[in-house]
Amino acid sequence: MQELREALSTHFGYGGFRPGQEAIIRSVLSGRPTLAILPTGGGKSLCFQLPALLLEGTTVVASPLVALMKDQVDALAARGIPATFVNSSLSEAERKERQARIRAGAYRLVYVAPERFRSSSFRDAIGQVRVPLFAIDEAHCISSWGHDFRPDYLKLAEACGHLRAERVLALTATATPEVRKDIVRALGLEDPQVFVAGFDRPNLFVEVARASGDQEKVGRVLALARRGGPGLVYAATRRNVEKVVLALRANGVNAAGYHAGMDDAERTAAQEGFLRGEISVVVATNAFGMGVDKADIRFVVHFHLPRSIEAYYQEIGRAGRDGAPSLALLLFNYADVMLQKRMIEGSRPKEETVRKIWDVARGLGSGGSAQLAAVCGVHPADAQAAVKLLESAGHLARRGQDFSVLTPEVEEPAVDFELAAMRVAHERQMLDRMVRFCDTEGCRRRNLLRYFGDPEAPRSCSACDCCAGQRAPAAEEVSLDRQRKLPRAPRPGEVPADMDEEVFAALRALRTEIARETRVPPYVVFHDATLRELASALPQDERGFLAVRGAGPSRWQRYGERVLAVTRKGRRSQAAAPDTTEEPRHGVSRLQPDEGSPAAPAYEAFEVPPPPEPPVARDPAGAGELETVWQLCAEGATLAEIADRTRIAVPDVARRLCELRRAGRNLDVARLLGQGRVEAIRLAARGANGDVAAVRRRLPFTAPLAEIRLALEA
Repeated sequence: MQELREALSTHFGYGGFRPGQEAIIRSVLSGRPTLAILPTGGGKSLCFQLPALLLEGTTVVASPLVALMKDQVDALAARGIPATFVNSSLSEAERKERQARIRAGAYRLVYVAPERFRSSSFRDAIGQVRVPLFAIDEAHCISSWGHDFRPDYLKLAEACGHLRAERVLALTATATPEVRKDIVRALGLEDPQVFVAGFDRPNLFVEVARASGDQEKVGRVLALARRGGPGLVYAATRRNVEKVVLALRANGVNAAGYHAGMDDAERTAAQEGFLRGEISVVVATNAFGMGVDKADIRFVVHFHLPRSIEAYYQEIGRAGRDGAPSLALLLFNYADVMLQKRMIEGSRPKEETVRKIWDVARGLGSGGSAQLAAVCGVHPADAQAAVKLLESAGHLARRGQDFSVLTPEVEEPAVDFELAAMRVAHERQMLDRMVRFCDTEGCRRRNLLRYFGDPEAPRSCSACDCCAGQRAPAAEEVSLDRQRKLPRAPRPGEVPADMDEEVFAALRALRTEIARETRVPPYVVFHDATLRELASALPQDERGFLAVRGAGPSRWQRYGERVLAVTRKGRRSQAAAPDTTEEPRHGVSRLQPDEGSPAAPAYEAFEVPPPPEPPVARDPAGAGELETVWQLCAEGATLAEIADRTRIAVPDVARRLCELRRAGRNLDVARLLGQGRVEAIRLAARGANGDVAAVRRRLPFTAPLAEIRLALEA
């Protein structure tokens, strides 16, 4: 135990572990496959970062979000830990340079998106190093029953084999028992150690308030924003995002919107402004938040009913990561239930629409959902839903409203419409659970903890409205037609009594200066909680600095003398802070604007898969293509190798092989597909009565229909 705590203090400056972290880390170090379910803000990243520093080699972290990669790599670099990421935000030259350094073993941690494993150059680079740990973040994305399913996660078990990873750790903040089973099955984890811990967030007050309509909701949000931020407001639609932003701005609140309809530059500006403290409230669809590490968010408001308890708990978990009191307020109206039901039904377009969209998309190669809707003569929402289904089937890559075709050779899209219908039914069920949660009269905290299987669920608490009464302020009067600017109410003072306020203000100014120099968000340099500790302890030397929680050896090496230059001018030396410092602010602190500082480098919200290599030229009759496939097959190539060497999609290679067999060619199917894969397909086919779509749903891996037919007809 002692050696782990020493490593924790040395590398991260923390005095102890959060609930569940130490047991998870010990399980990882023991070599046992591990599944960790910790809430948002529960410290999941430490569960792979600390083992990465204790194990020999390069730890690979799969994450769906570029924002998370950049923030965590910046934070690790600030602590002197060699880490990098490889994603679509890099230029070709940067990517090649980083992959060369990966080959040389220069990094302890490498962050990538699941889509990156499609790149042969990345696979070659990472294949040259020892991988002691493969960490899969947001692992619920692997489950088709999770609230954020991503098809590329299904291929991570194969990626794990390619990496020859010695250990596997899957992490998520929102996994019900059924989703956990999906994760274990899809990743092929044998006898995993499963941890469910840390879901209880006593500093987070959970409240559900009835609201008669949008006017009362906006008044509630305005009153809460005046009481103190930063804060997040989640709305179900872009139109409502813009409506709330306009109302807040008209009443003196510095608010910004964030949704998929905005371009990359606008979204990046909103996110970076929020992280730097220039924007006090972000109003967003659920496109915002994952991977955004801002510790001092004081409130999260749901303007509309969320679609599931999983999404709700993940979003409210973004408040109060610094341990200070924070509020999660859900504004409930039964009209919102009908809105979510309409959105769920709209996520399942007709089969005819999907096929029409696919035909047009293949012709275009790339474009936007609005363009597809216009060409096909369908509603934009139906076009977007069809694009999502085609993405799930692996035919498209999607970023916001834009798409690019990955399998232009495929004529019939491999979309499982029956599975899509089952998913819609499952989403209805998840919405019903969310409504029951809002209607409950029992302890909300107990309901949430029991839902996620946390054994520490209390019978009652002092941190929910059912047990302790409502805490959110009453709605302010506001008109959505004429949004009058109202005077801003002062914030109550909430600073500790023994903290030197002038030193605290000077330290924040220093943090802003260092953040400018190093081009990282200010919280990467020091969290507000650490600055408060420094302003209270007023260290005079290295020993005093290292005694402060959150100020470890790596920070001493980088910033120690500059910090002491400020703290030595505190109360103990009877000297005032210099005139150049900012005016002290009271209440819950916010990061100061970095006026005149260079903009942080823009990065995208999601990783974009590497573009497919151009297909080989084909003769109209396809005879040459068939002969090429047969020649490679006769030489002993597997199906995957044939696809790689001919640049033909795997489903189309499987179809060509079926044609060859029907033409009388003798095929070794076990060698082409792999004996284990053939046996799994034949086992899944028992009782399916020849229904290959039903066979595919039963498989523990993804397989095109043609491959299934190839295995069954042998």
